[in-house]
Order: sequence, then C-alpha cells, then structure tokens
Amino acid sequence: MAAFHFVGIGGSGMSALAQLLVSRGHKVSGSDRNFDQKKNSSLFNLLSSRGIRLFPQNGSGICTASQRVIISSAIEETIPDIVKARGLGIPIQKRSELLAELFNKQYGIAVSGTSGKTTVTGLIGHIMVQAGKDPSVVNGGQMKNFLWKGLPNNIHCGKSDRMIIEADESDGSIIQYRPNISVITSISKDHKSIEELVKLFQTLVDQTDDLVIVNEDCPHIQSLKINPSHCISFSLQQKSLYRAIPLRLGPFAGIFECNGLRFHLPLPGIHNIYNALAAMAVSSYLGIDSQDIQGGIETFQGINRRFTLVGEVEGIKVIDDFAHNPEKITATLRASSVVKTRRFLIFQPHGFGPTRFLKDELIDSFVSNMTSKDVLFIPEIYYAGGAAQRNISSNDLVQGIKTRGFDARYAKDKESVLDSLLPELEQGDMVLVMGARDDTLTVFCERIIYLLKKKYEKLG
Repeated sequence: MAAFHFVGIGGSGMSALAQLLVSRGHKVSGSDRNFDQKKNSSLFNLLSSRGIRLFPQNGSGICTASQRVIISSAIEETIPDIVKARGLGIPIQKRSELLAELFNKQYGIAVSGTSGKTTVTGLIGHIMVQAGKDPSVVNGGQMKNFLWKGLPNNIHCGKSDRMIIEADESDGSIIQYRPNISVITSISKDHKSIEELVKLFQTLVDQTDDLVIVNEDCPHIQSLKINPSHCISFSLQQKSLYRAIPLRLGPFAGIFECNGLRFHLPLPGIHNIYNALAAMAVSSYLGIDSQDIQGGIETFQGINRRFTLVGEVEGIKVIDDFAHNPEKITATLRASSVVKTRRFLIFQPHGFGPTRFLKDELIDSFVSNMTSKDVLFIPEIYYAGGAAQRNISSNDLVQGIKTRGFDARYAKDKESVLDSLLPELEQGDMVLVMGARDDTLTVFCERIIYLLKKKYEKLG
C-alpha cells in the first residue's frame, strides 16, 4: 500500500484519480485552496466520506518521506505543499503521469477530442456497467449515473481489467497513453493551435493498439494518418459504419436512427448524437449487443453542468452549462435554439491566456448563434490563480459582439449581472449560464432561481 498526497485535489481529474487509488487500498490525502476558502463543500465532503484526509494548503499534509506528491499542470511551485515536498526530497509526479501509469497496465479505452469527451466517457462507462462489464471510469466531469452518498461522481471503480479515461489534450498529456481503443470526437482550436493538436492526436493514433474510432465529419480529423483496417468512423453526413439520422431534437432530448435501430437520447443537440455514436462504436466493438446499447443510451442521465436544468420559475428556465470554448458554446447555443424563446446568456470566460488566444473565435461563436432577441452578459474573466498577463478583459469580447449588432453587456462580476437580469426576465424566457473551472457557477444559477421566486412572491 502506497501513500499519495494530491495538491489541488478539488480539480475534476485530481479528485477522480484520488478516489480510484483509495478504492484500490492506497492511503490518500490532499489539499486545495477551495477547501481552505470553504468553497465547493459538497465535493470535499464526498472525498472525506471515501476516506481521503484533507489538509489546509500550508504544508501540513506533507508529513512523511514515503508519500508520493501528485500535482496537476496548473499548480504553482510556490505553494507551501510543494516547497515542503521539495525540501524533504519527496517525489513529485504529475497527475497525468500517474494516470498513464495505471491506465497503460490495463485494457484501456482513451476518449479524446477538444469537445464531447466527458460525455462520451460517461456514456461508454454507463453502457458497459449496465451490460455487466464493470470497467473503471476516470472522468473529468460528474456522471449522474454513478453516485456516491447520493452525489454524482467523476469516478467508477470497477472490478474488471478494463479502464475508460477522459484523455486530455490541453496540457499535452494525451501522448502518455497507450490505449487498446482510442476515440477522437473532434479537433478544434482550444488551448492549442490546430497544427499542435493534430500532432498530439496523431501520436495517440500511433500508440493505439487495436482500434481508433473517429468523427468522420470533422475536417481536421481527416488529416490524421490512420490505418483503415484499424479504424471505425461515425457520422451524420458521410457513409460511415455508424451513421445517424436525426428524427427529433427537443430542448432536453432527441431521437435518432442508426443502422435500422431507433435510439432515444435523453440529451439535447446534434452534438450529443455524435457523442452517442462514438459510445455505440466502442460498445459494439467490445461485444455489447444492440439492445444493451439502446438501453444504456436511453437510461444515461448525463454529466453535471452539461445543459443541466437547475430550476424553473413561472416558465423561466435556468440552465447551467460547462461551455467555455467556441465549439462547445456553438453546440450549446444551437441545442437551446430549438425552443423559440428569448435567451439571456451569461458567459464567464476562464483564464486570461485562453481568452486572449480564442478572442476572435469566441466572438464569432456568439455572433453566429445569437438572435436579435437574445441578451448576452459577460462578467469579467475568471481568475483561478497563478501568473497571468491581464492584458485582456471580458469587455473586449463585449465590444466585438456589439459592433456586430447584438445586445452584449459587460459586468464586473456575476453578482453585477443580477441587477440588470432580474428586472428584464419575463415568463417563458431562458437563462443560460456558461463557463468552466468556477465551481460557484452552479450556486449562481441557484441564486437566480431563489431571487426569481422572491420576485414572483412579491407580485402575488
């Protein structure tokens, strides 16, 4: 039994891996600045309930030379835990390196792509568990079908030799994985340029032993060199092995047909049909029959903060969504457009570097998918800590969108949005909150619901 200490254990990938290690009998502890600030208490309560000991991020959790300290790529060297570990000569390992170490020893399924990989990972895991295959699943988002103490979790600790992971390209760690099966959902500009991304995904392809499953409709994926005998594709436009015909798209669900079978998908949007096709391809290759796949898709509850309806007051729906890059924003706006209603969009950019890198594409994603009725609020960029050049503001996005003729408004923070938002909301409107990394966005959605109830109570 080994001992591990996670610095920044509240991160989605970190918390999942910490729980997997505990389930395998290891001793695990961790620290996080959000724990110190008493934020996201539900996550930290969940980790504690699984036997993970939490410490302040002041070095007190680094207490033995037998520990292995695990960090994410975003952790700064100046954090007291890191300083103390370096002083004691304790090995420090990146989370991605540890995950690769565990993953490469099993029959591995790596789900990658700049968008959709969290949902695909969760859906494959759910289908396999329902079919009695019981894999381990390490995901970047909380899966509503996998609960611990009644809360959705980003991990399923299975008993089989199969392991499904969300393989991240944003920090380049994707090249460490040597999967039996790899999935590539999409390639679009996000944390890196298209050229850099194609190179990373090509390495994943080259290191995959058995099968590569790709989205045939993504033009950048088509530039990859893949042996046709080791490749299966899915599509809505091409003659792929898994080609879907959308039959109905609703605000929170859809129906599509593939290979003569009808599938009821309890998730909205064309993008989720693509996600379902990817999961079908993996599941079929692993020998799961079509009825089990149909049942798994129909009973999949999705991922937290992926077009999640937080509540509804007087016909006003408040939706919480993880969309933060241009591709995800476009998918979310298109999915919500099936309801012909006025939308109040609230988008909180995350990180000064990513916002600067994607500025033009972010502006285009809103301009191409908003209507003249929509109102967009953009609070100031979310700062998660670390060194950053603050030479861009959310107001730069607002001005770019306003000059194209749309109603975009700058706010210094989320709370400032409420002063303008609440008086304008009317019955039938939709409030769509988008953004990543900030755990308080869901709380913000709940606050909107609370204030709407108070507003209508006063109106009688």
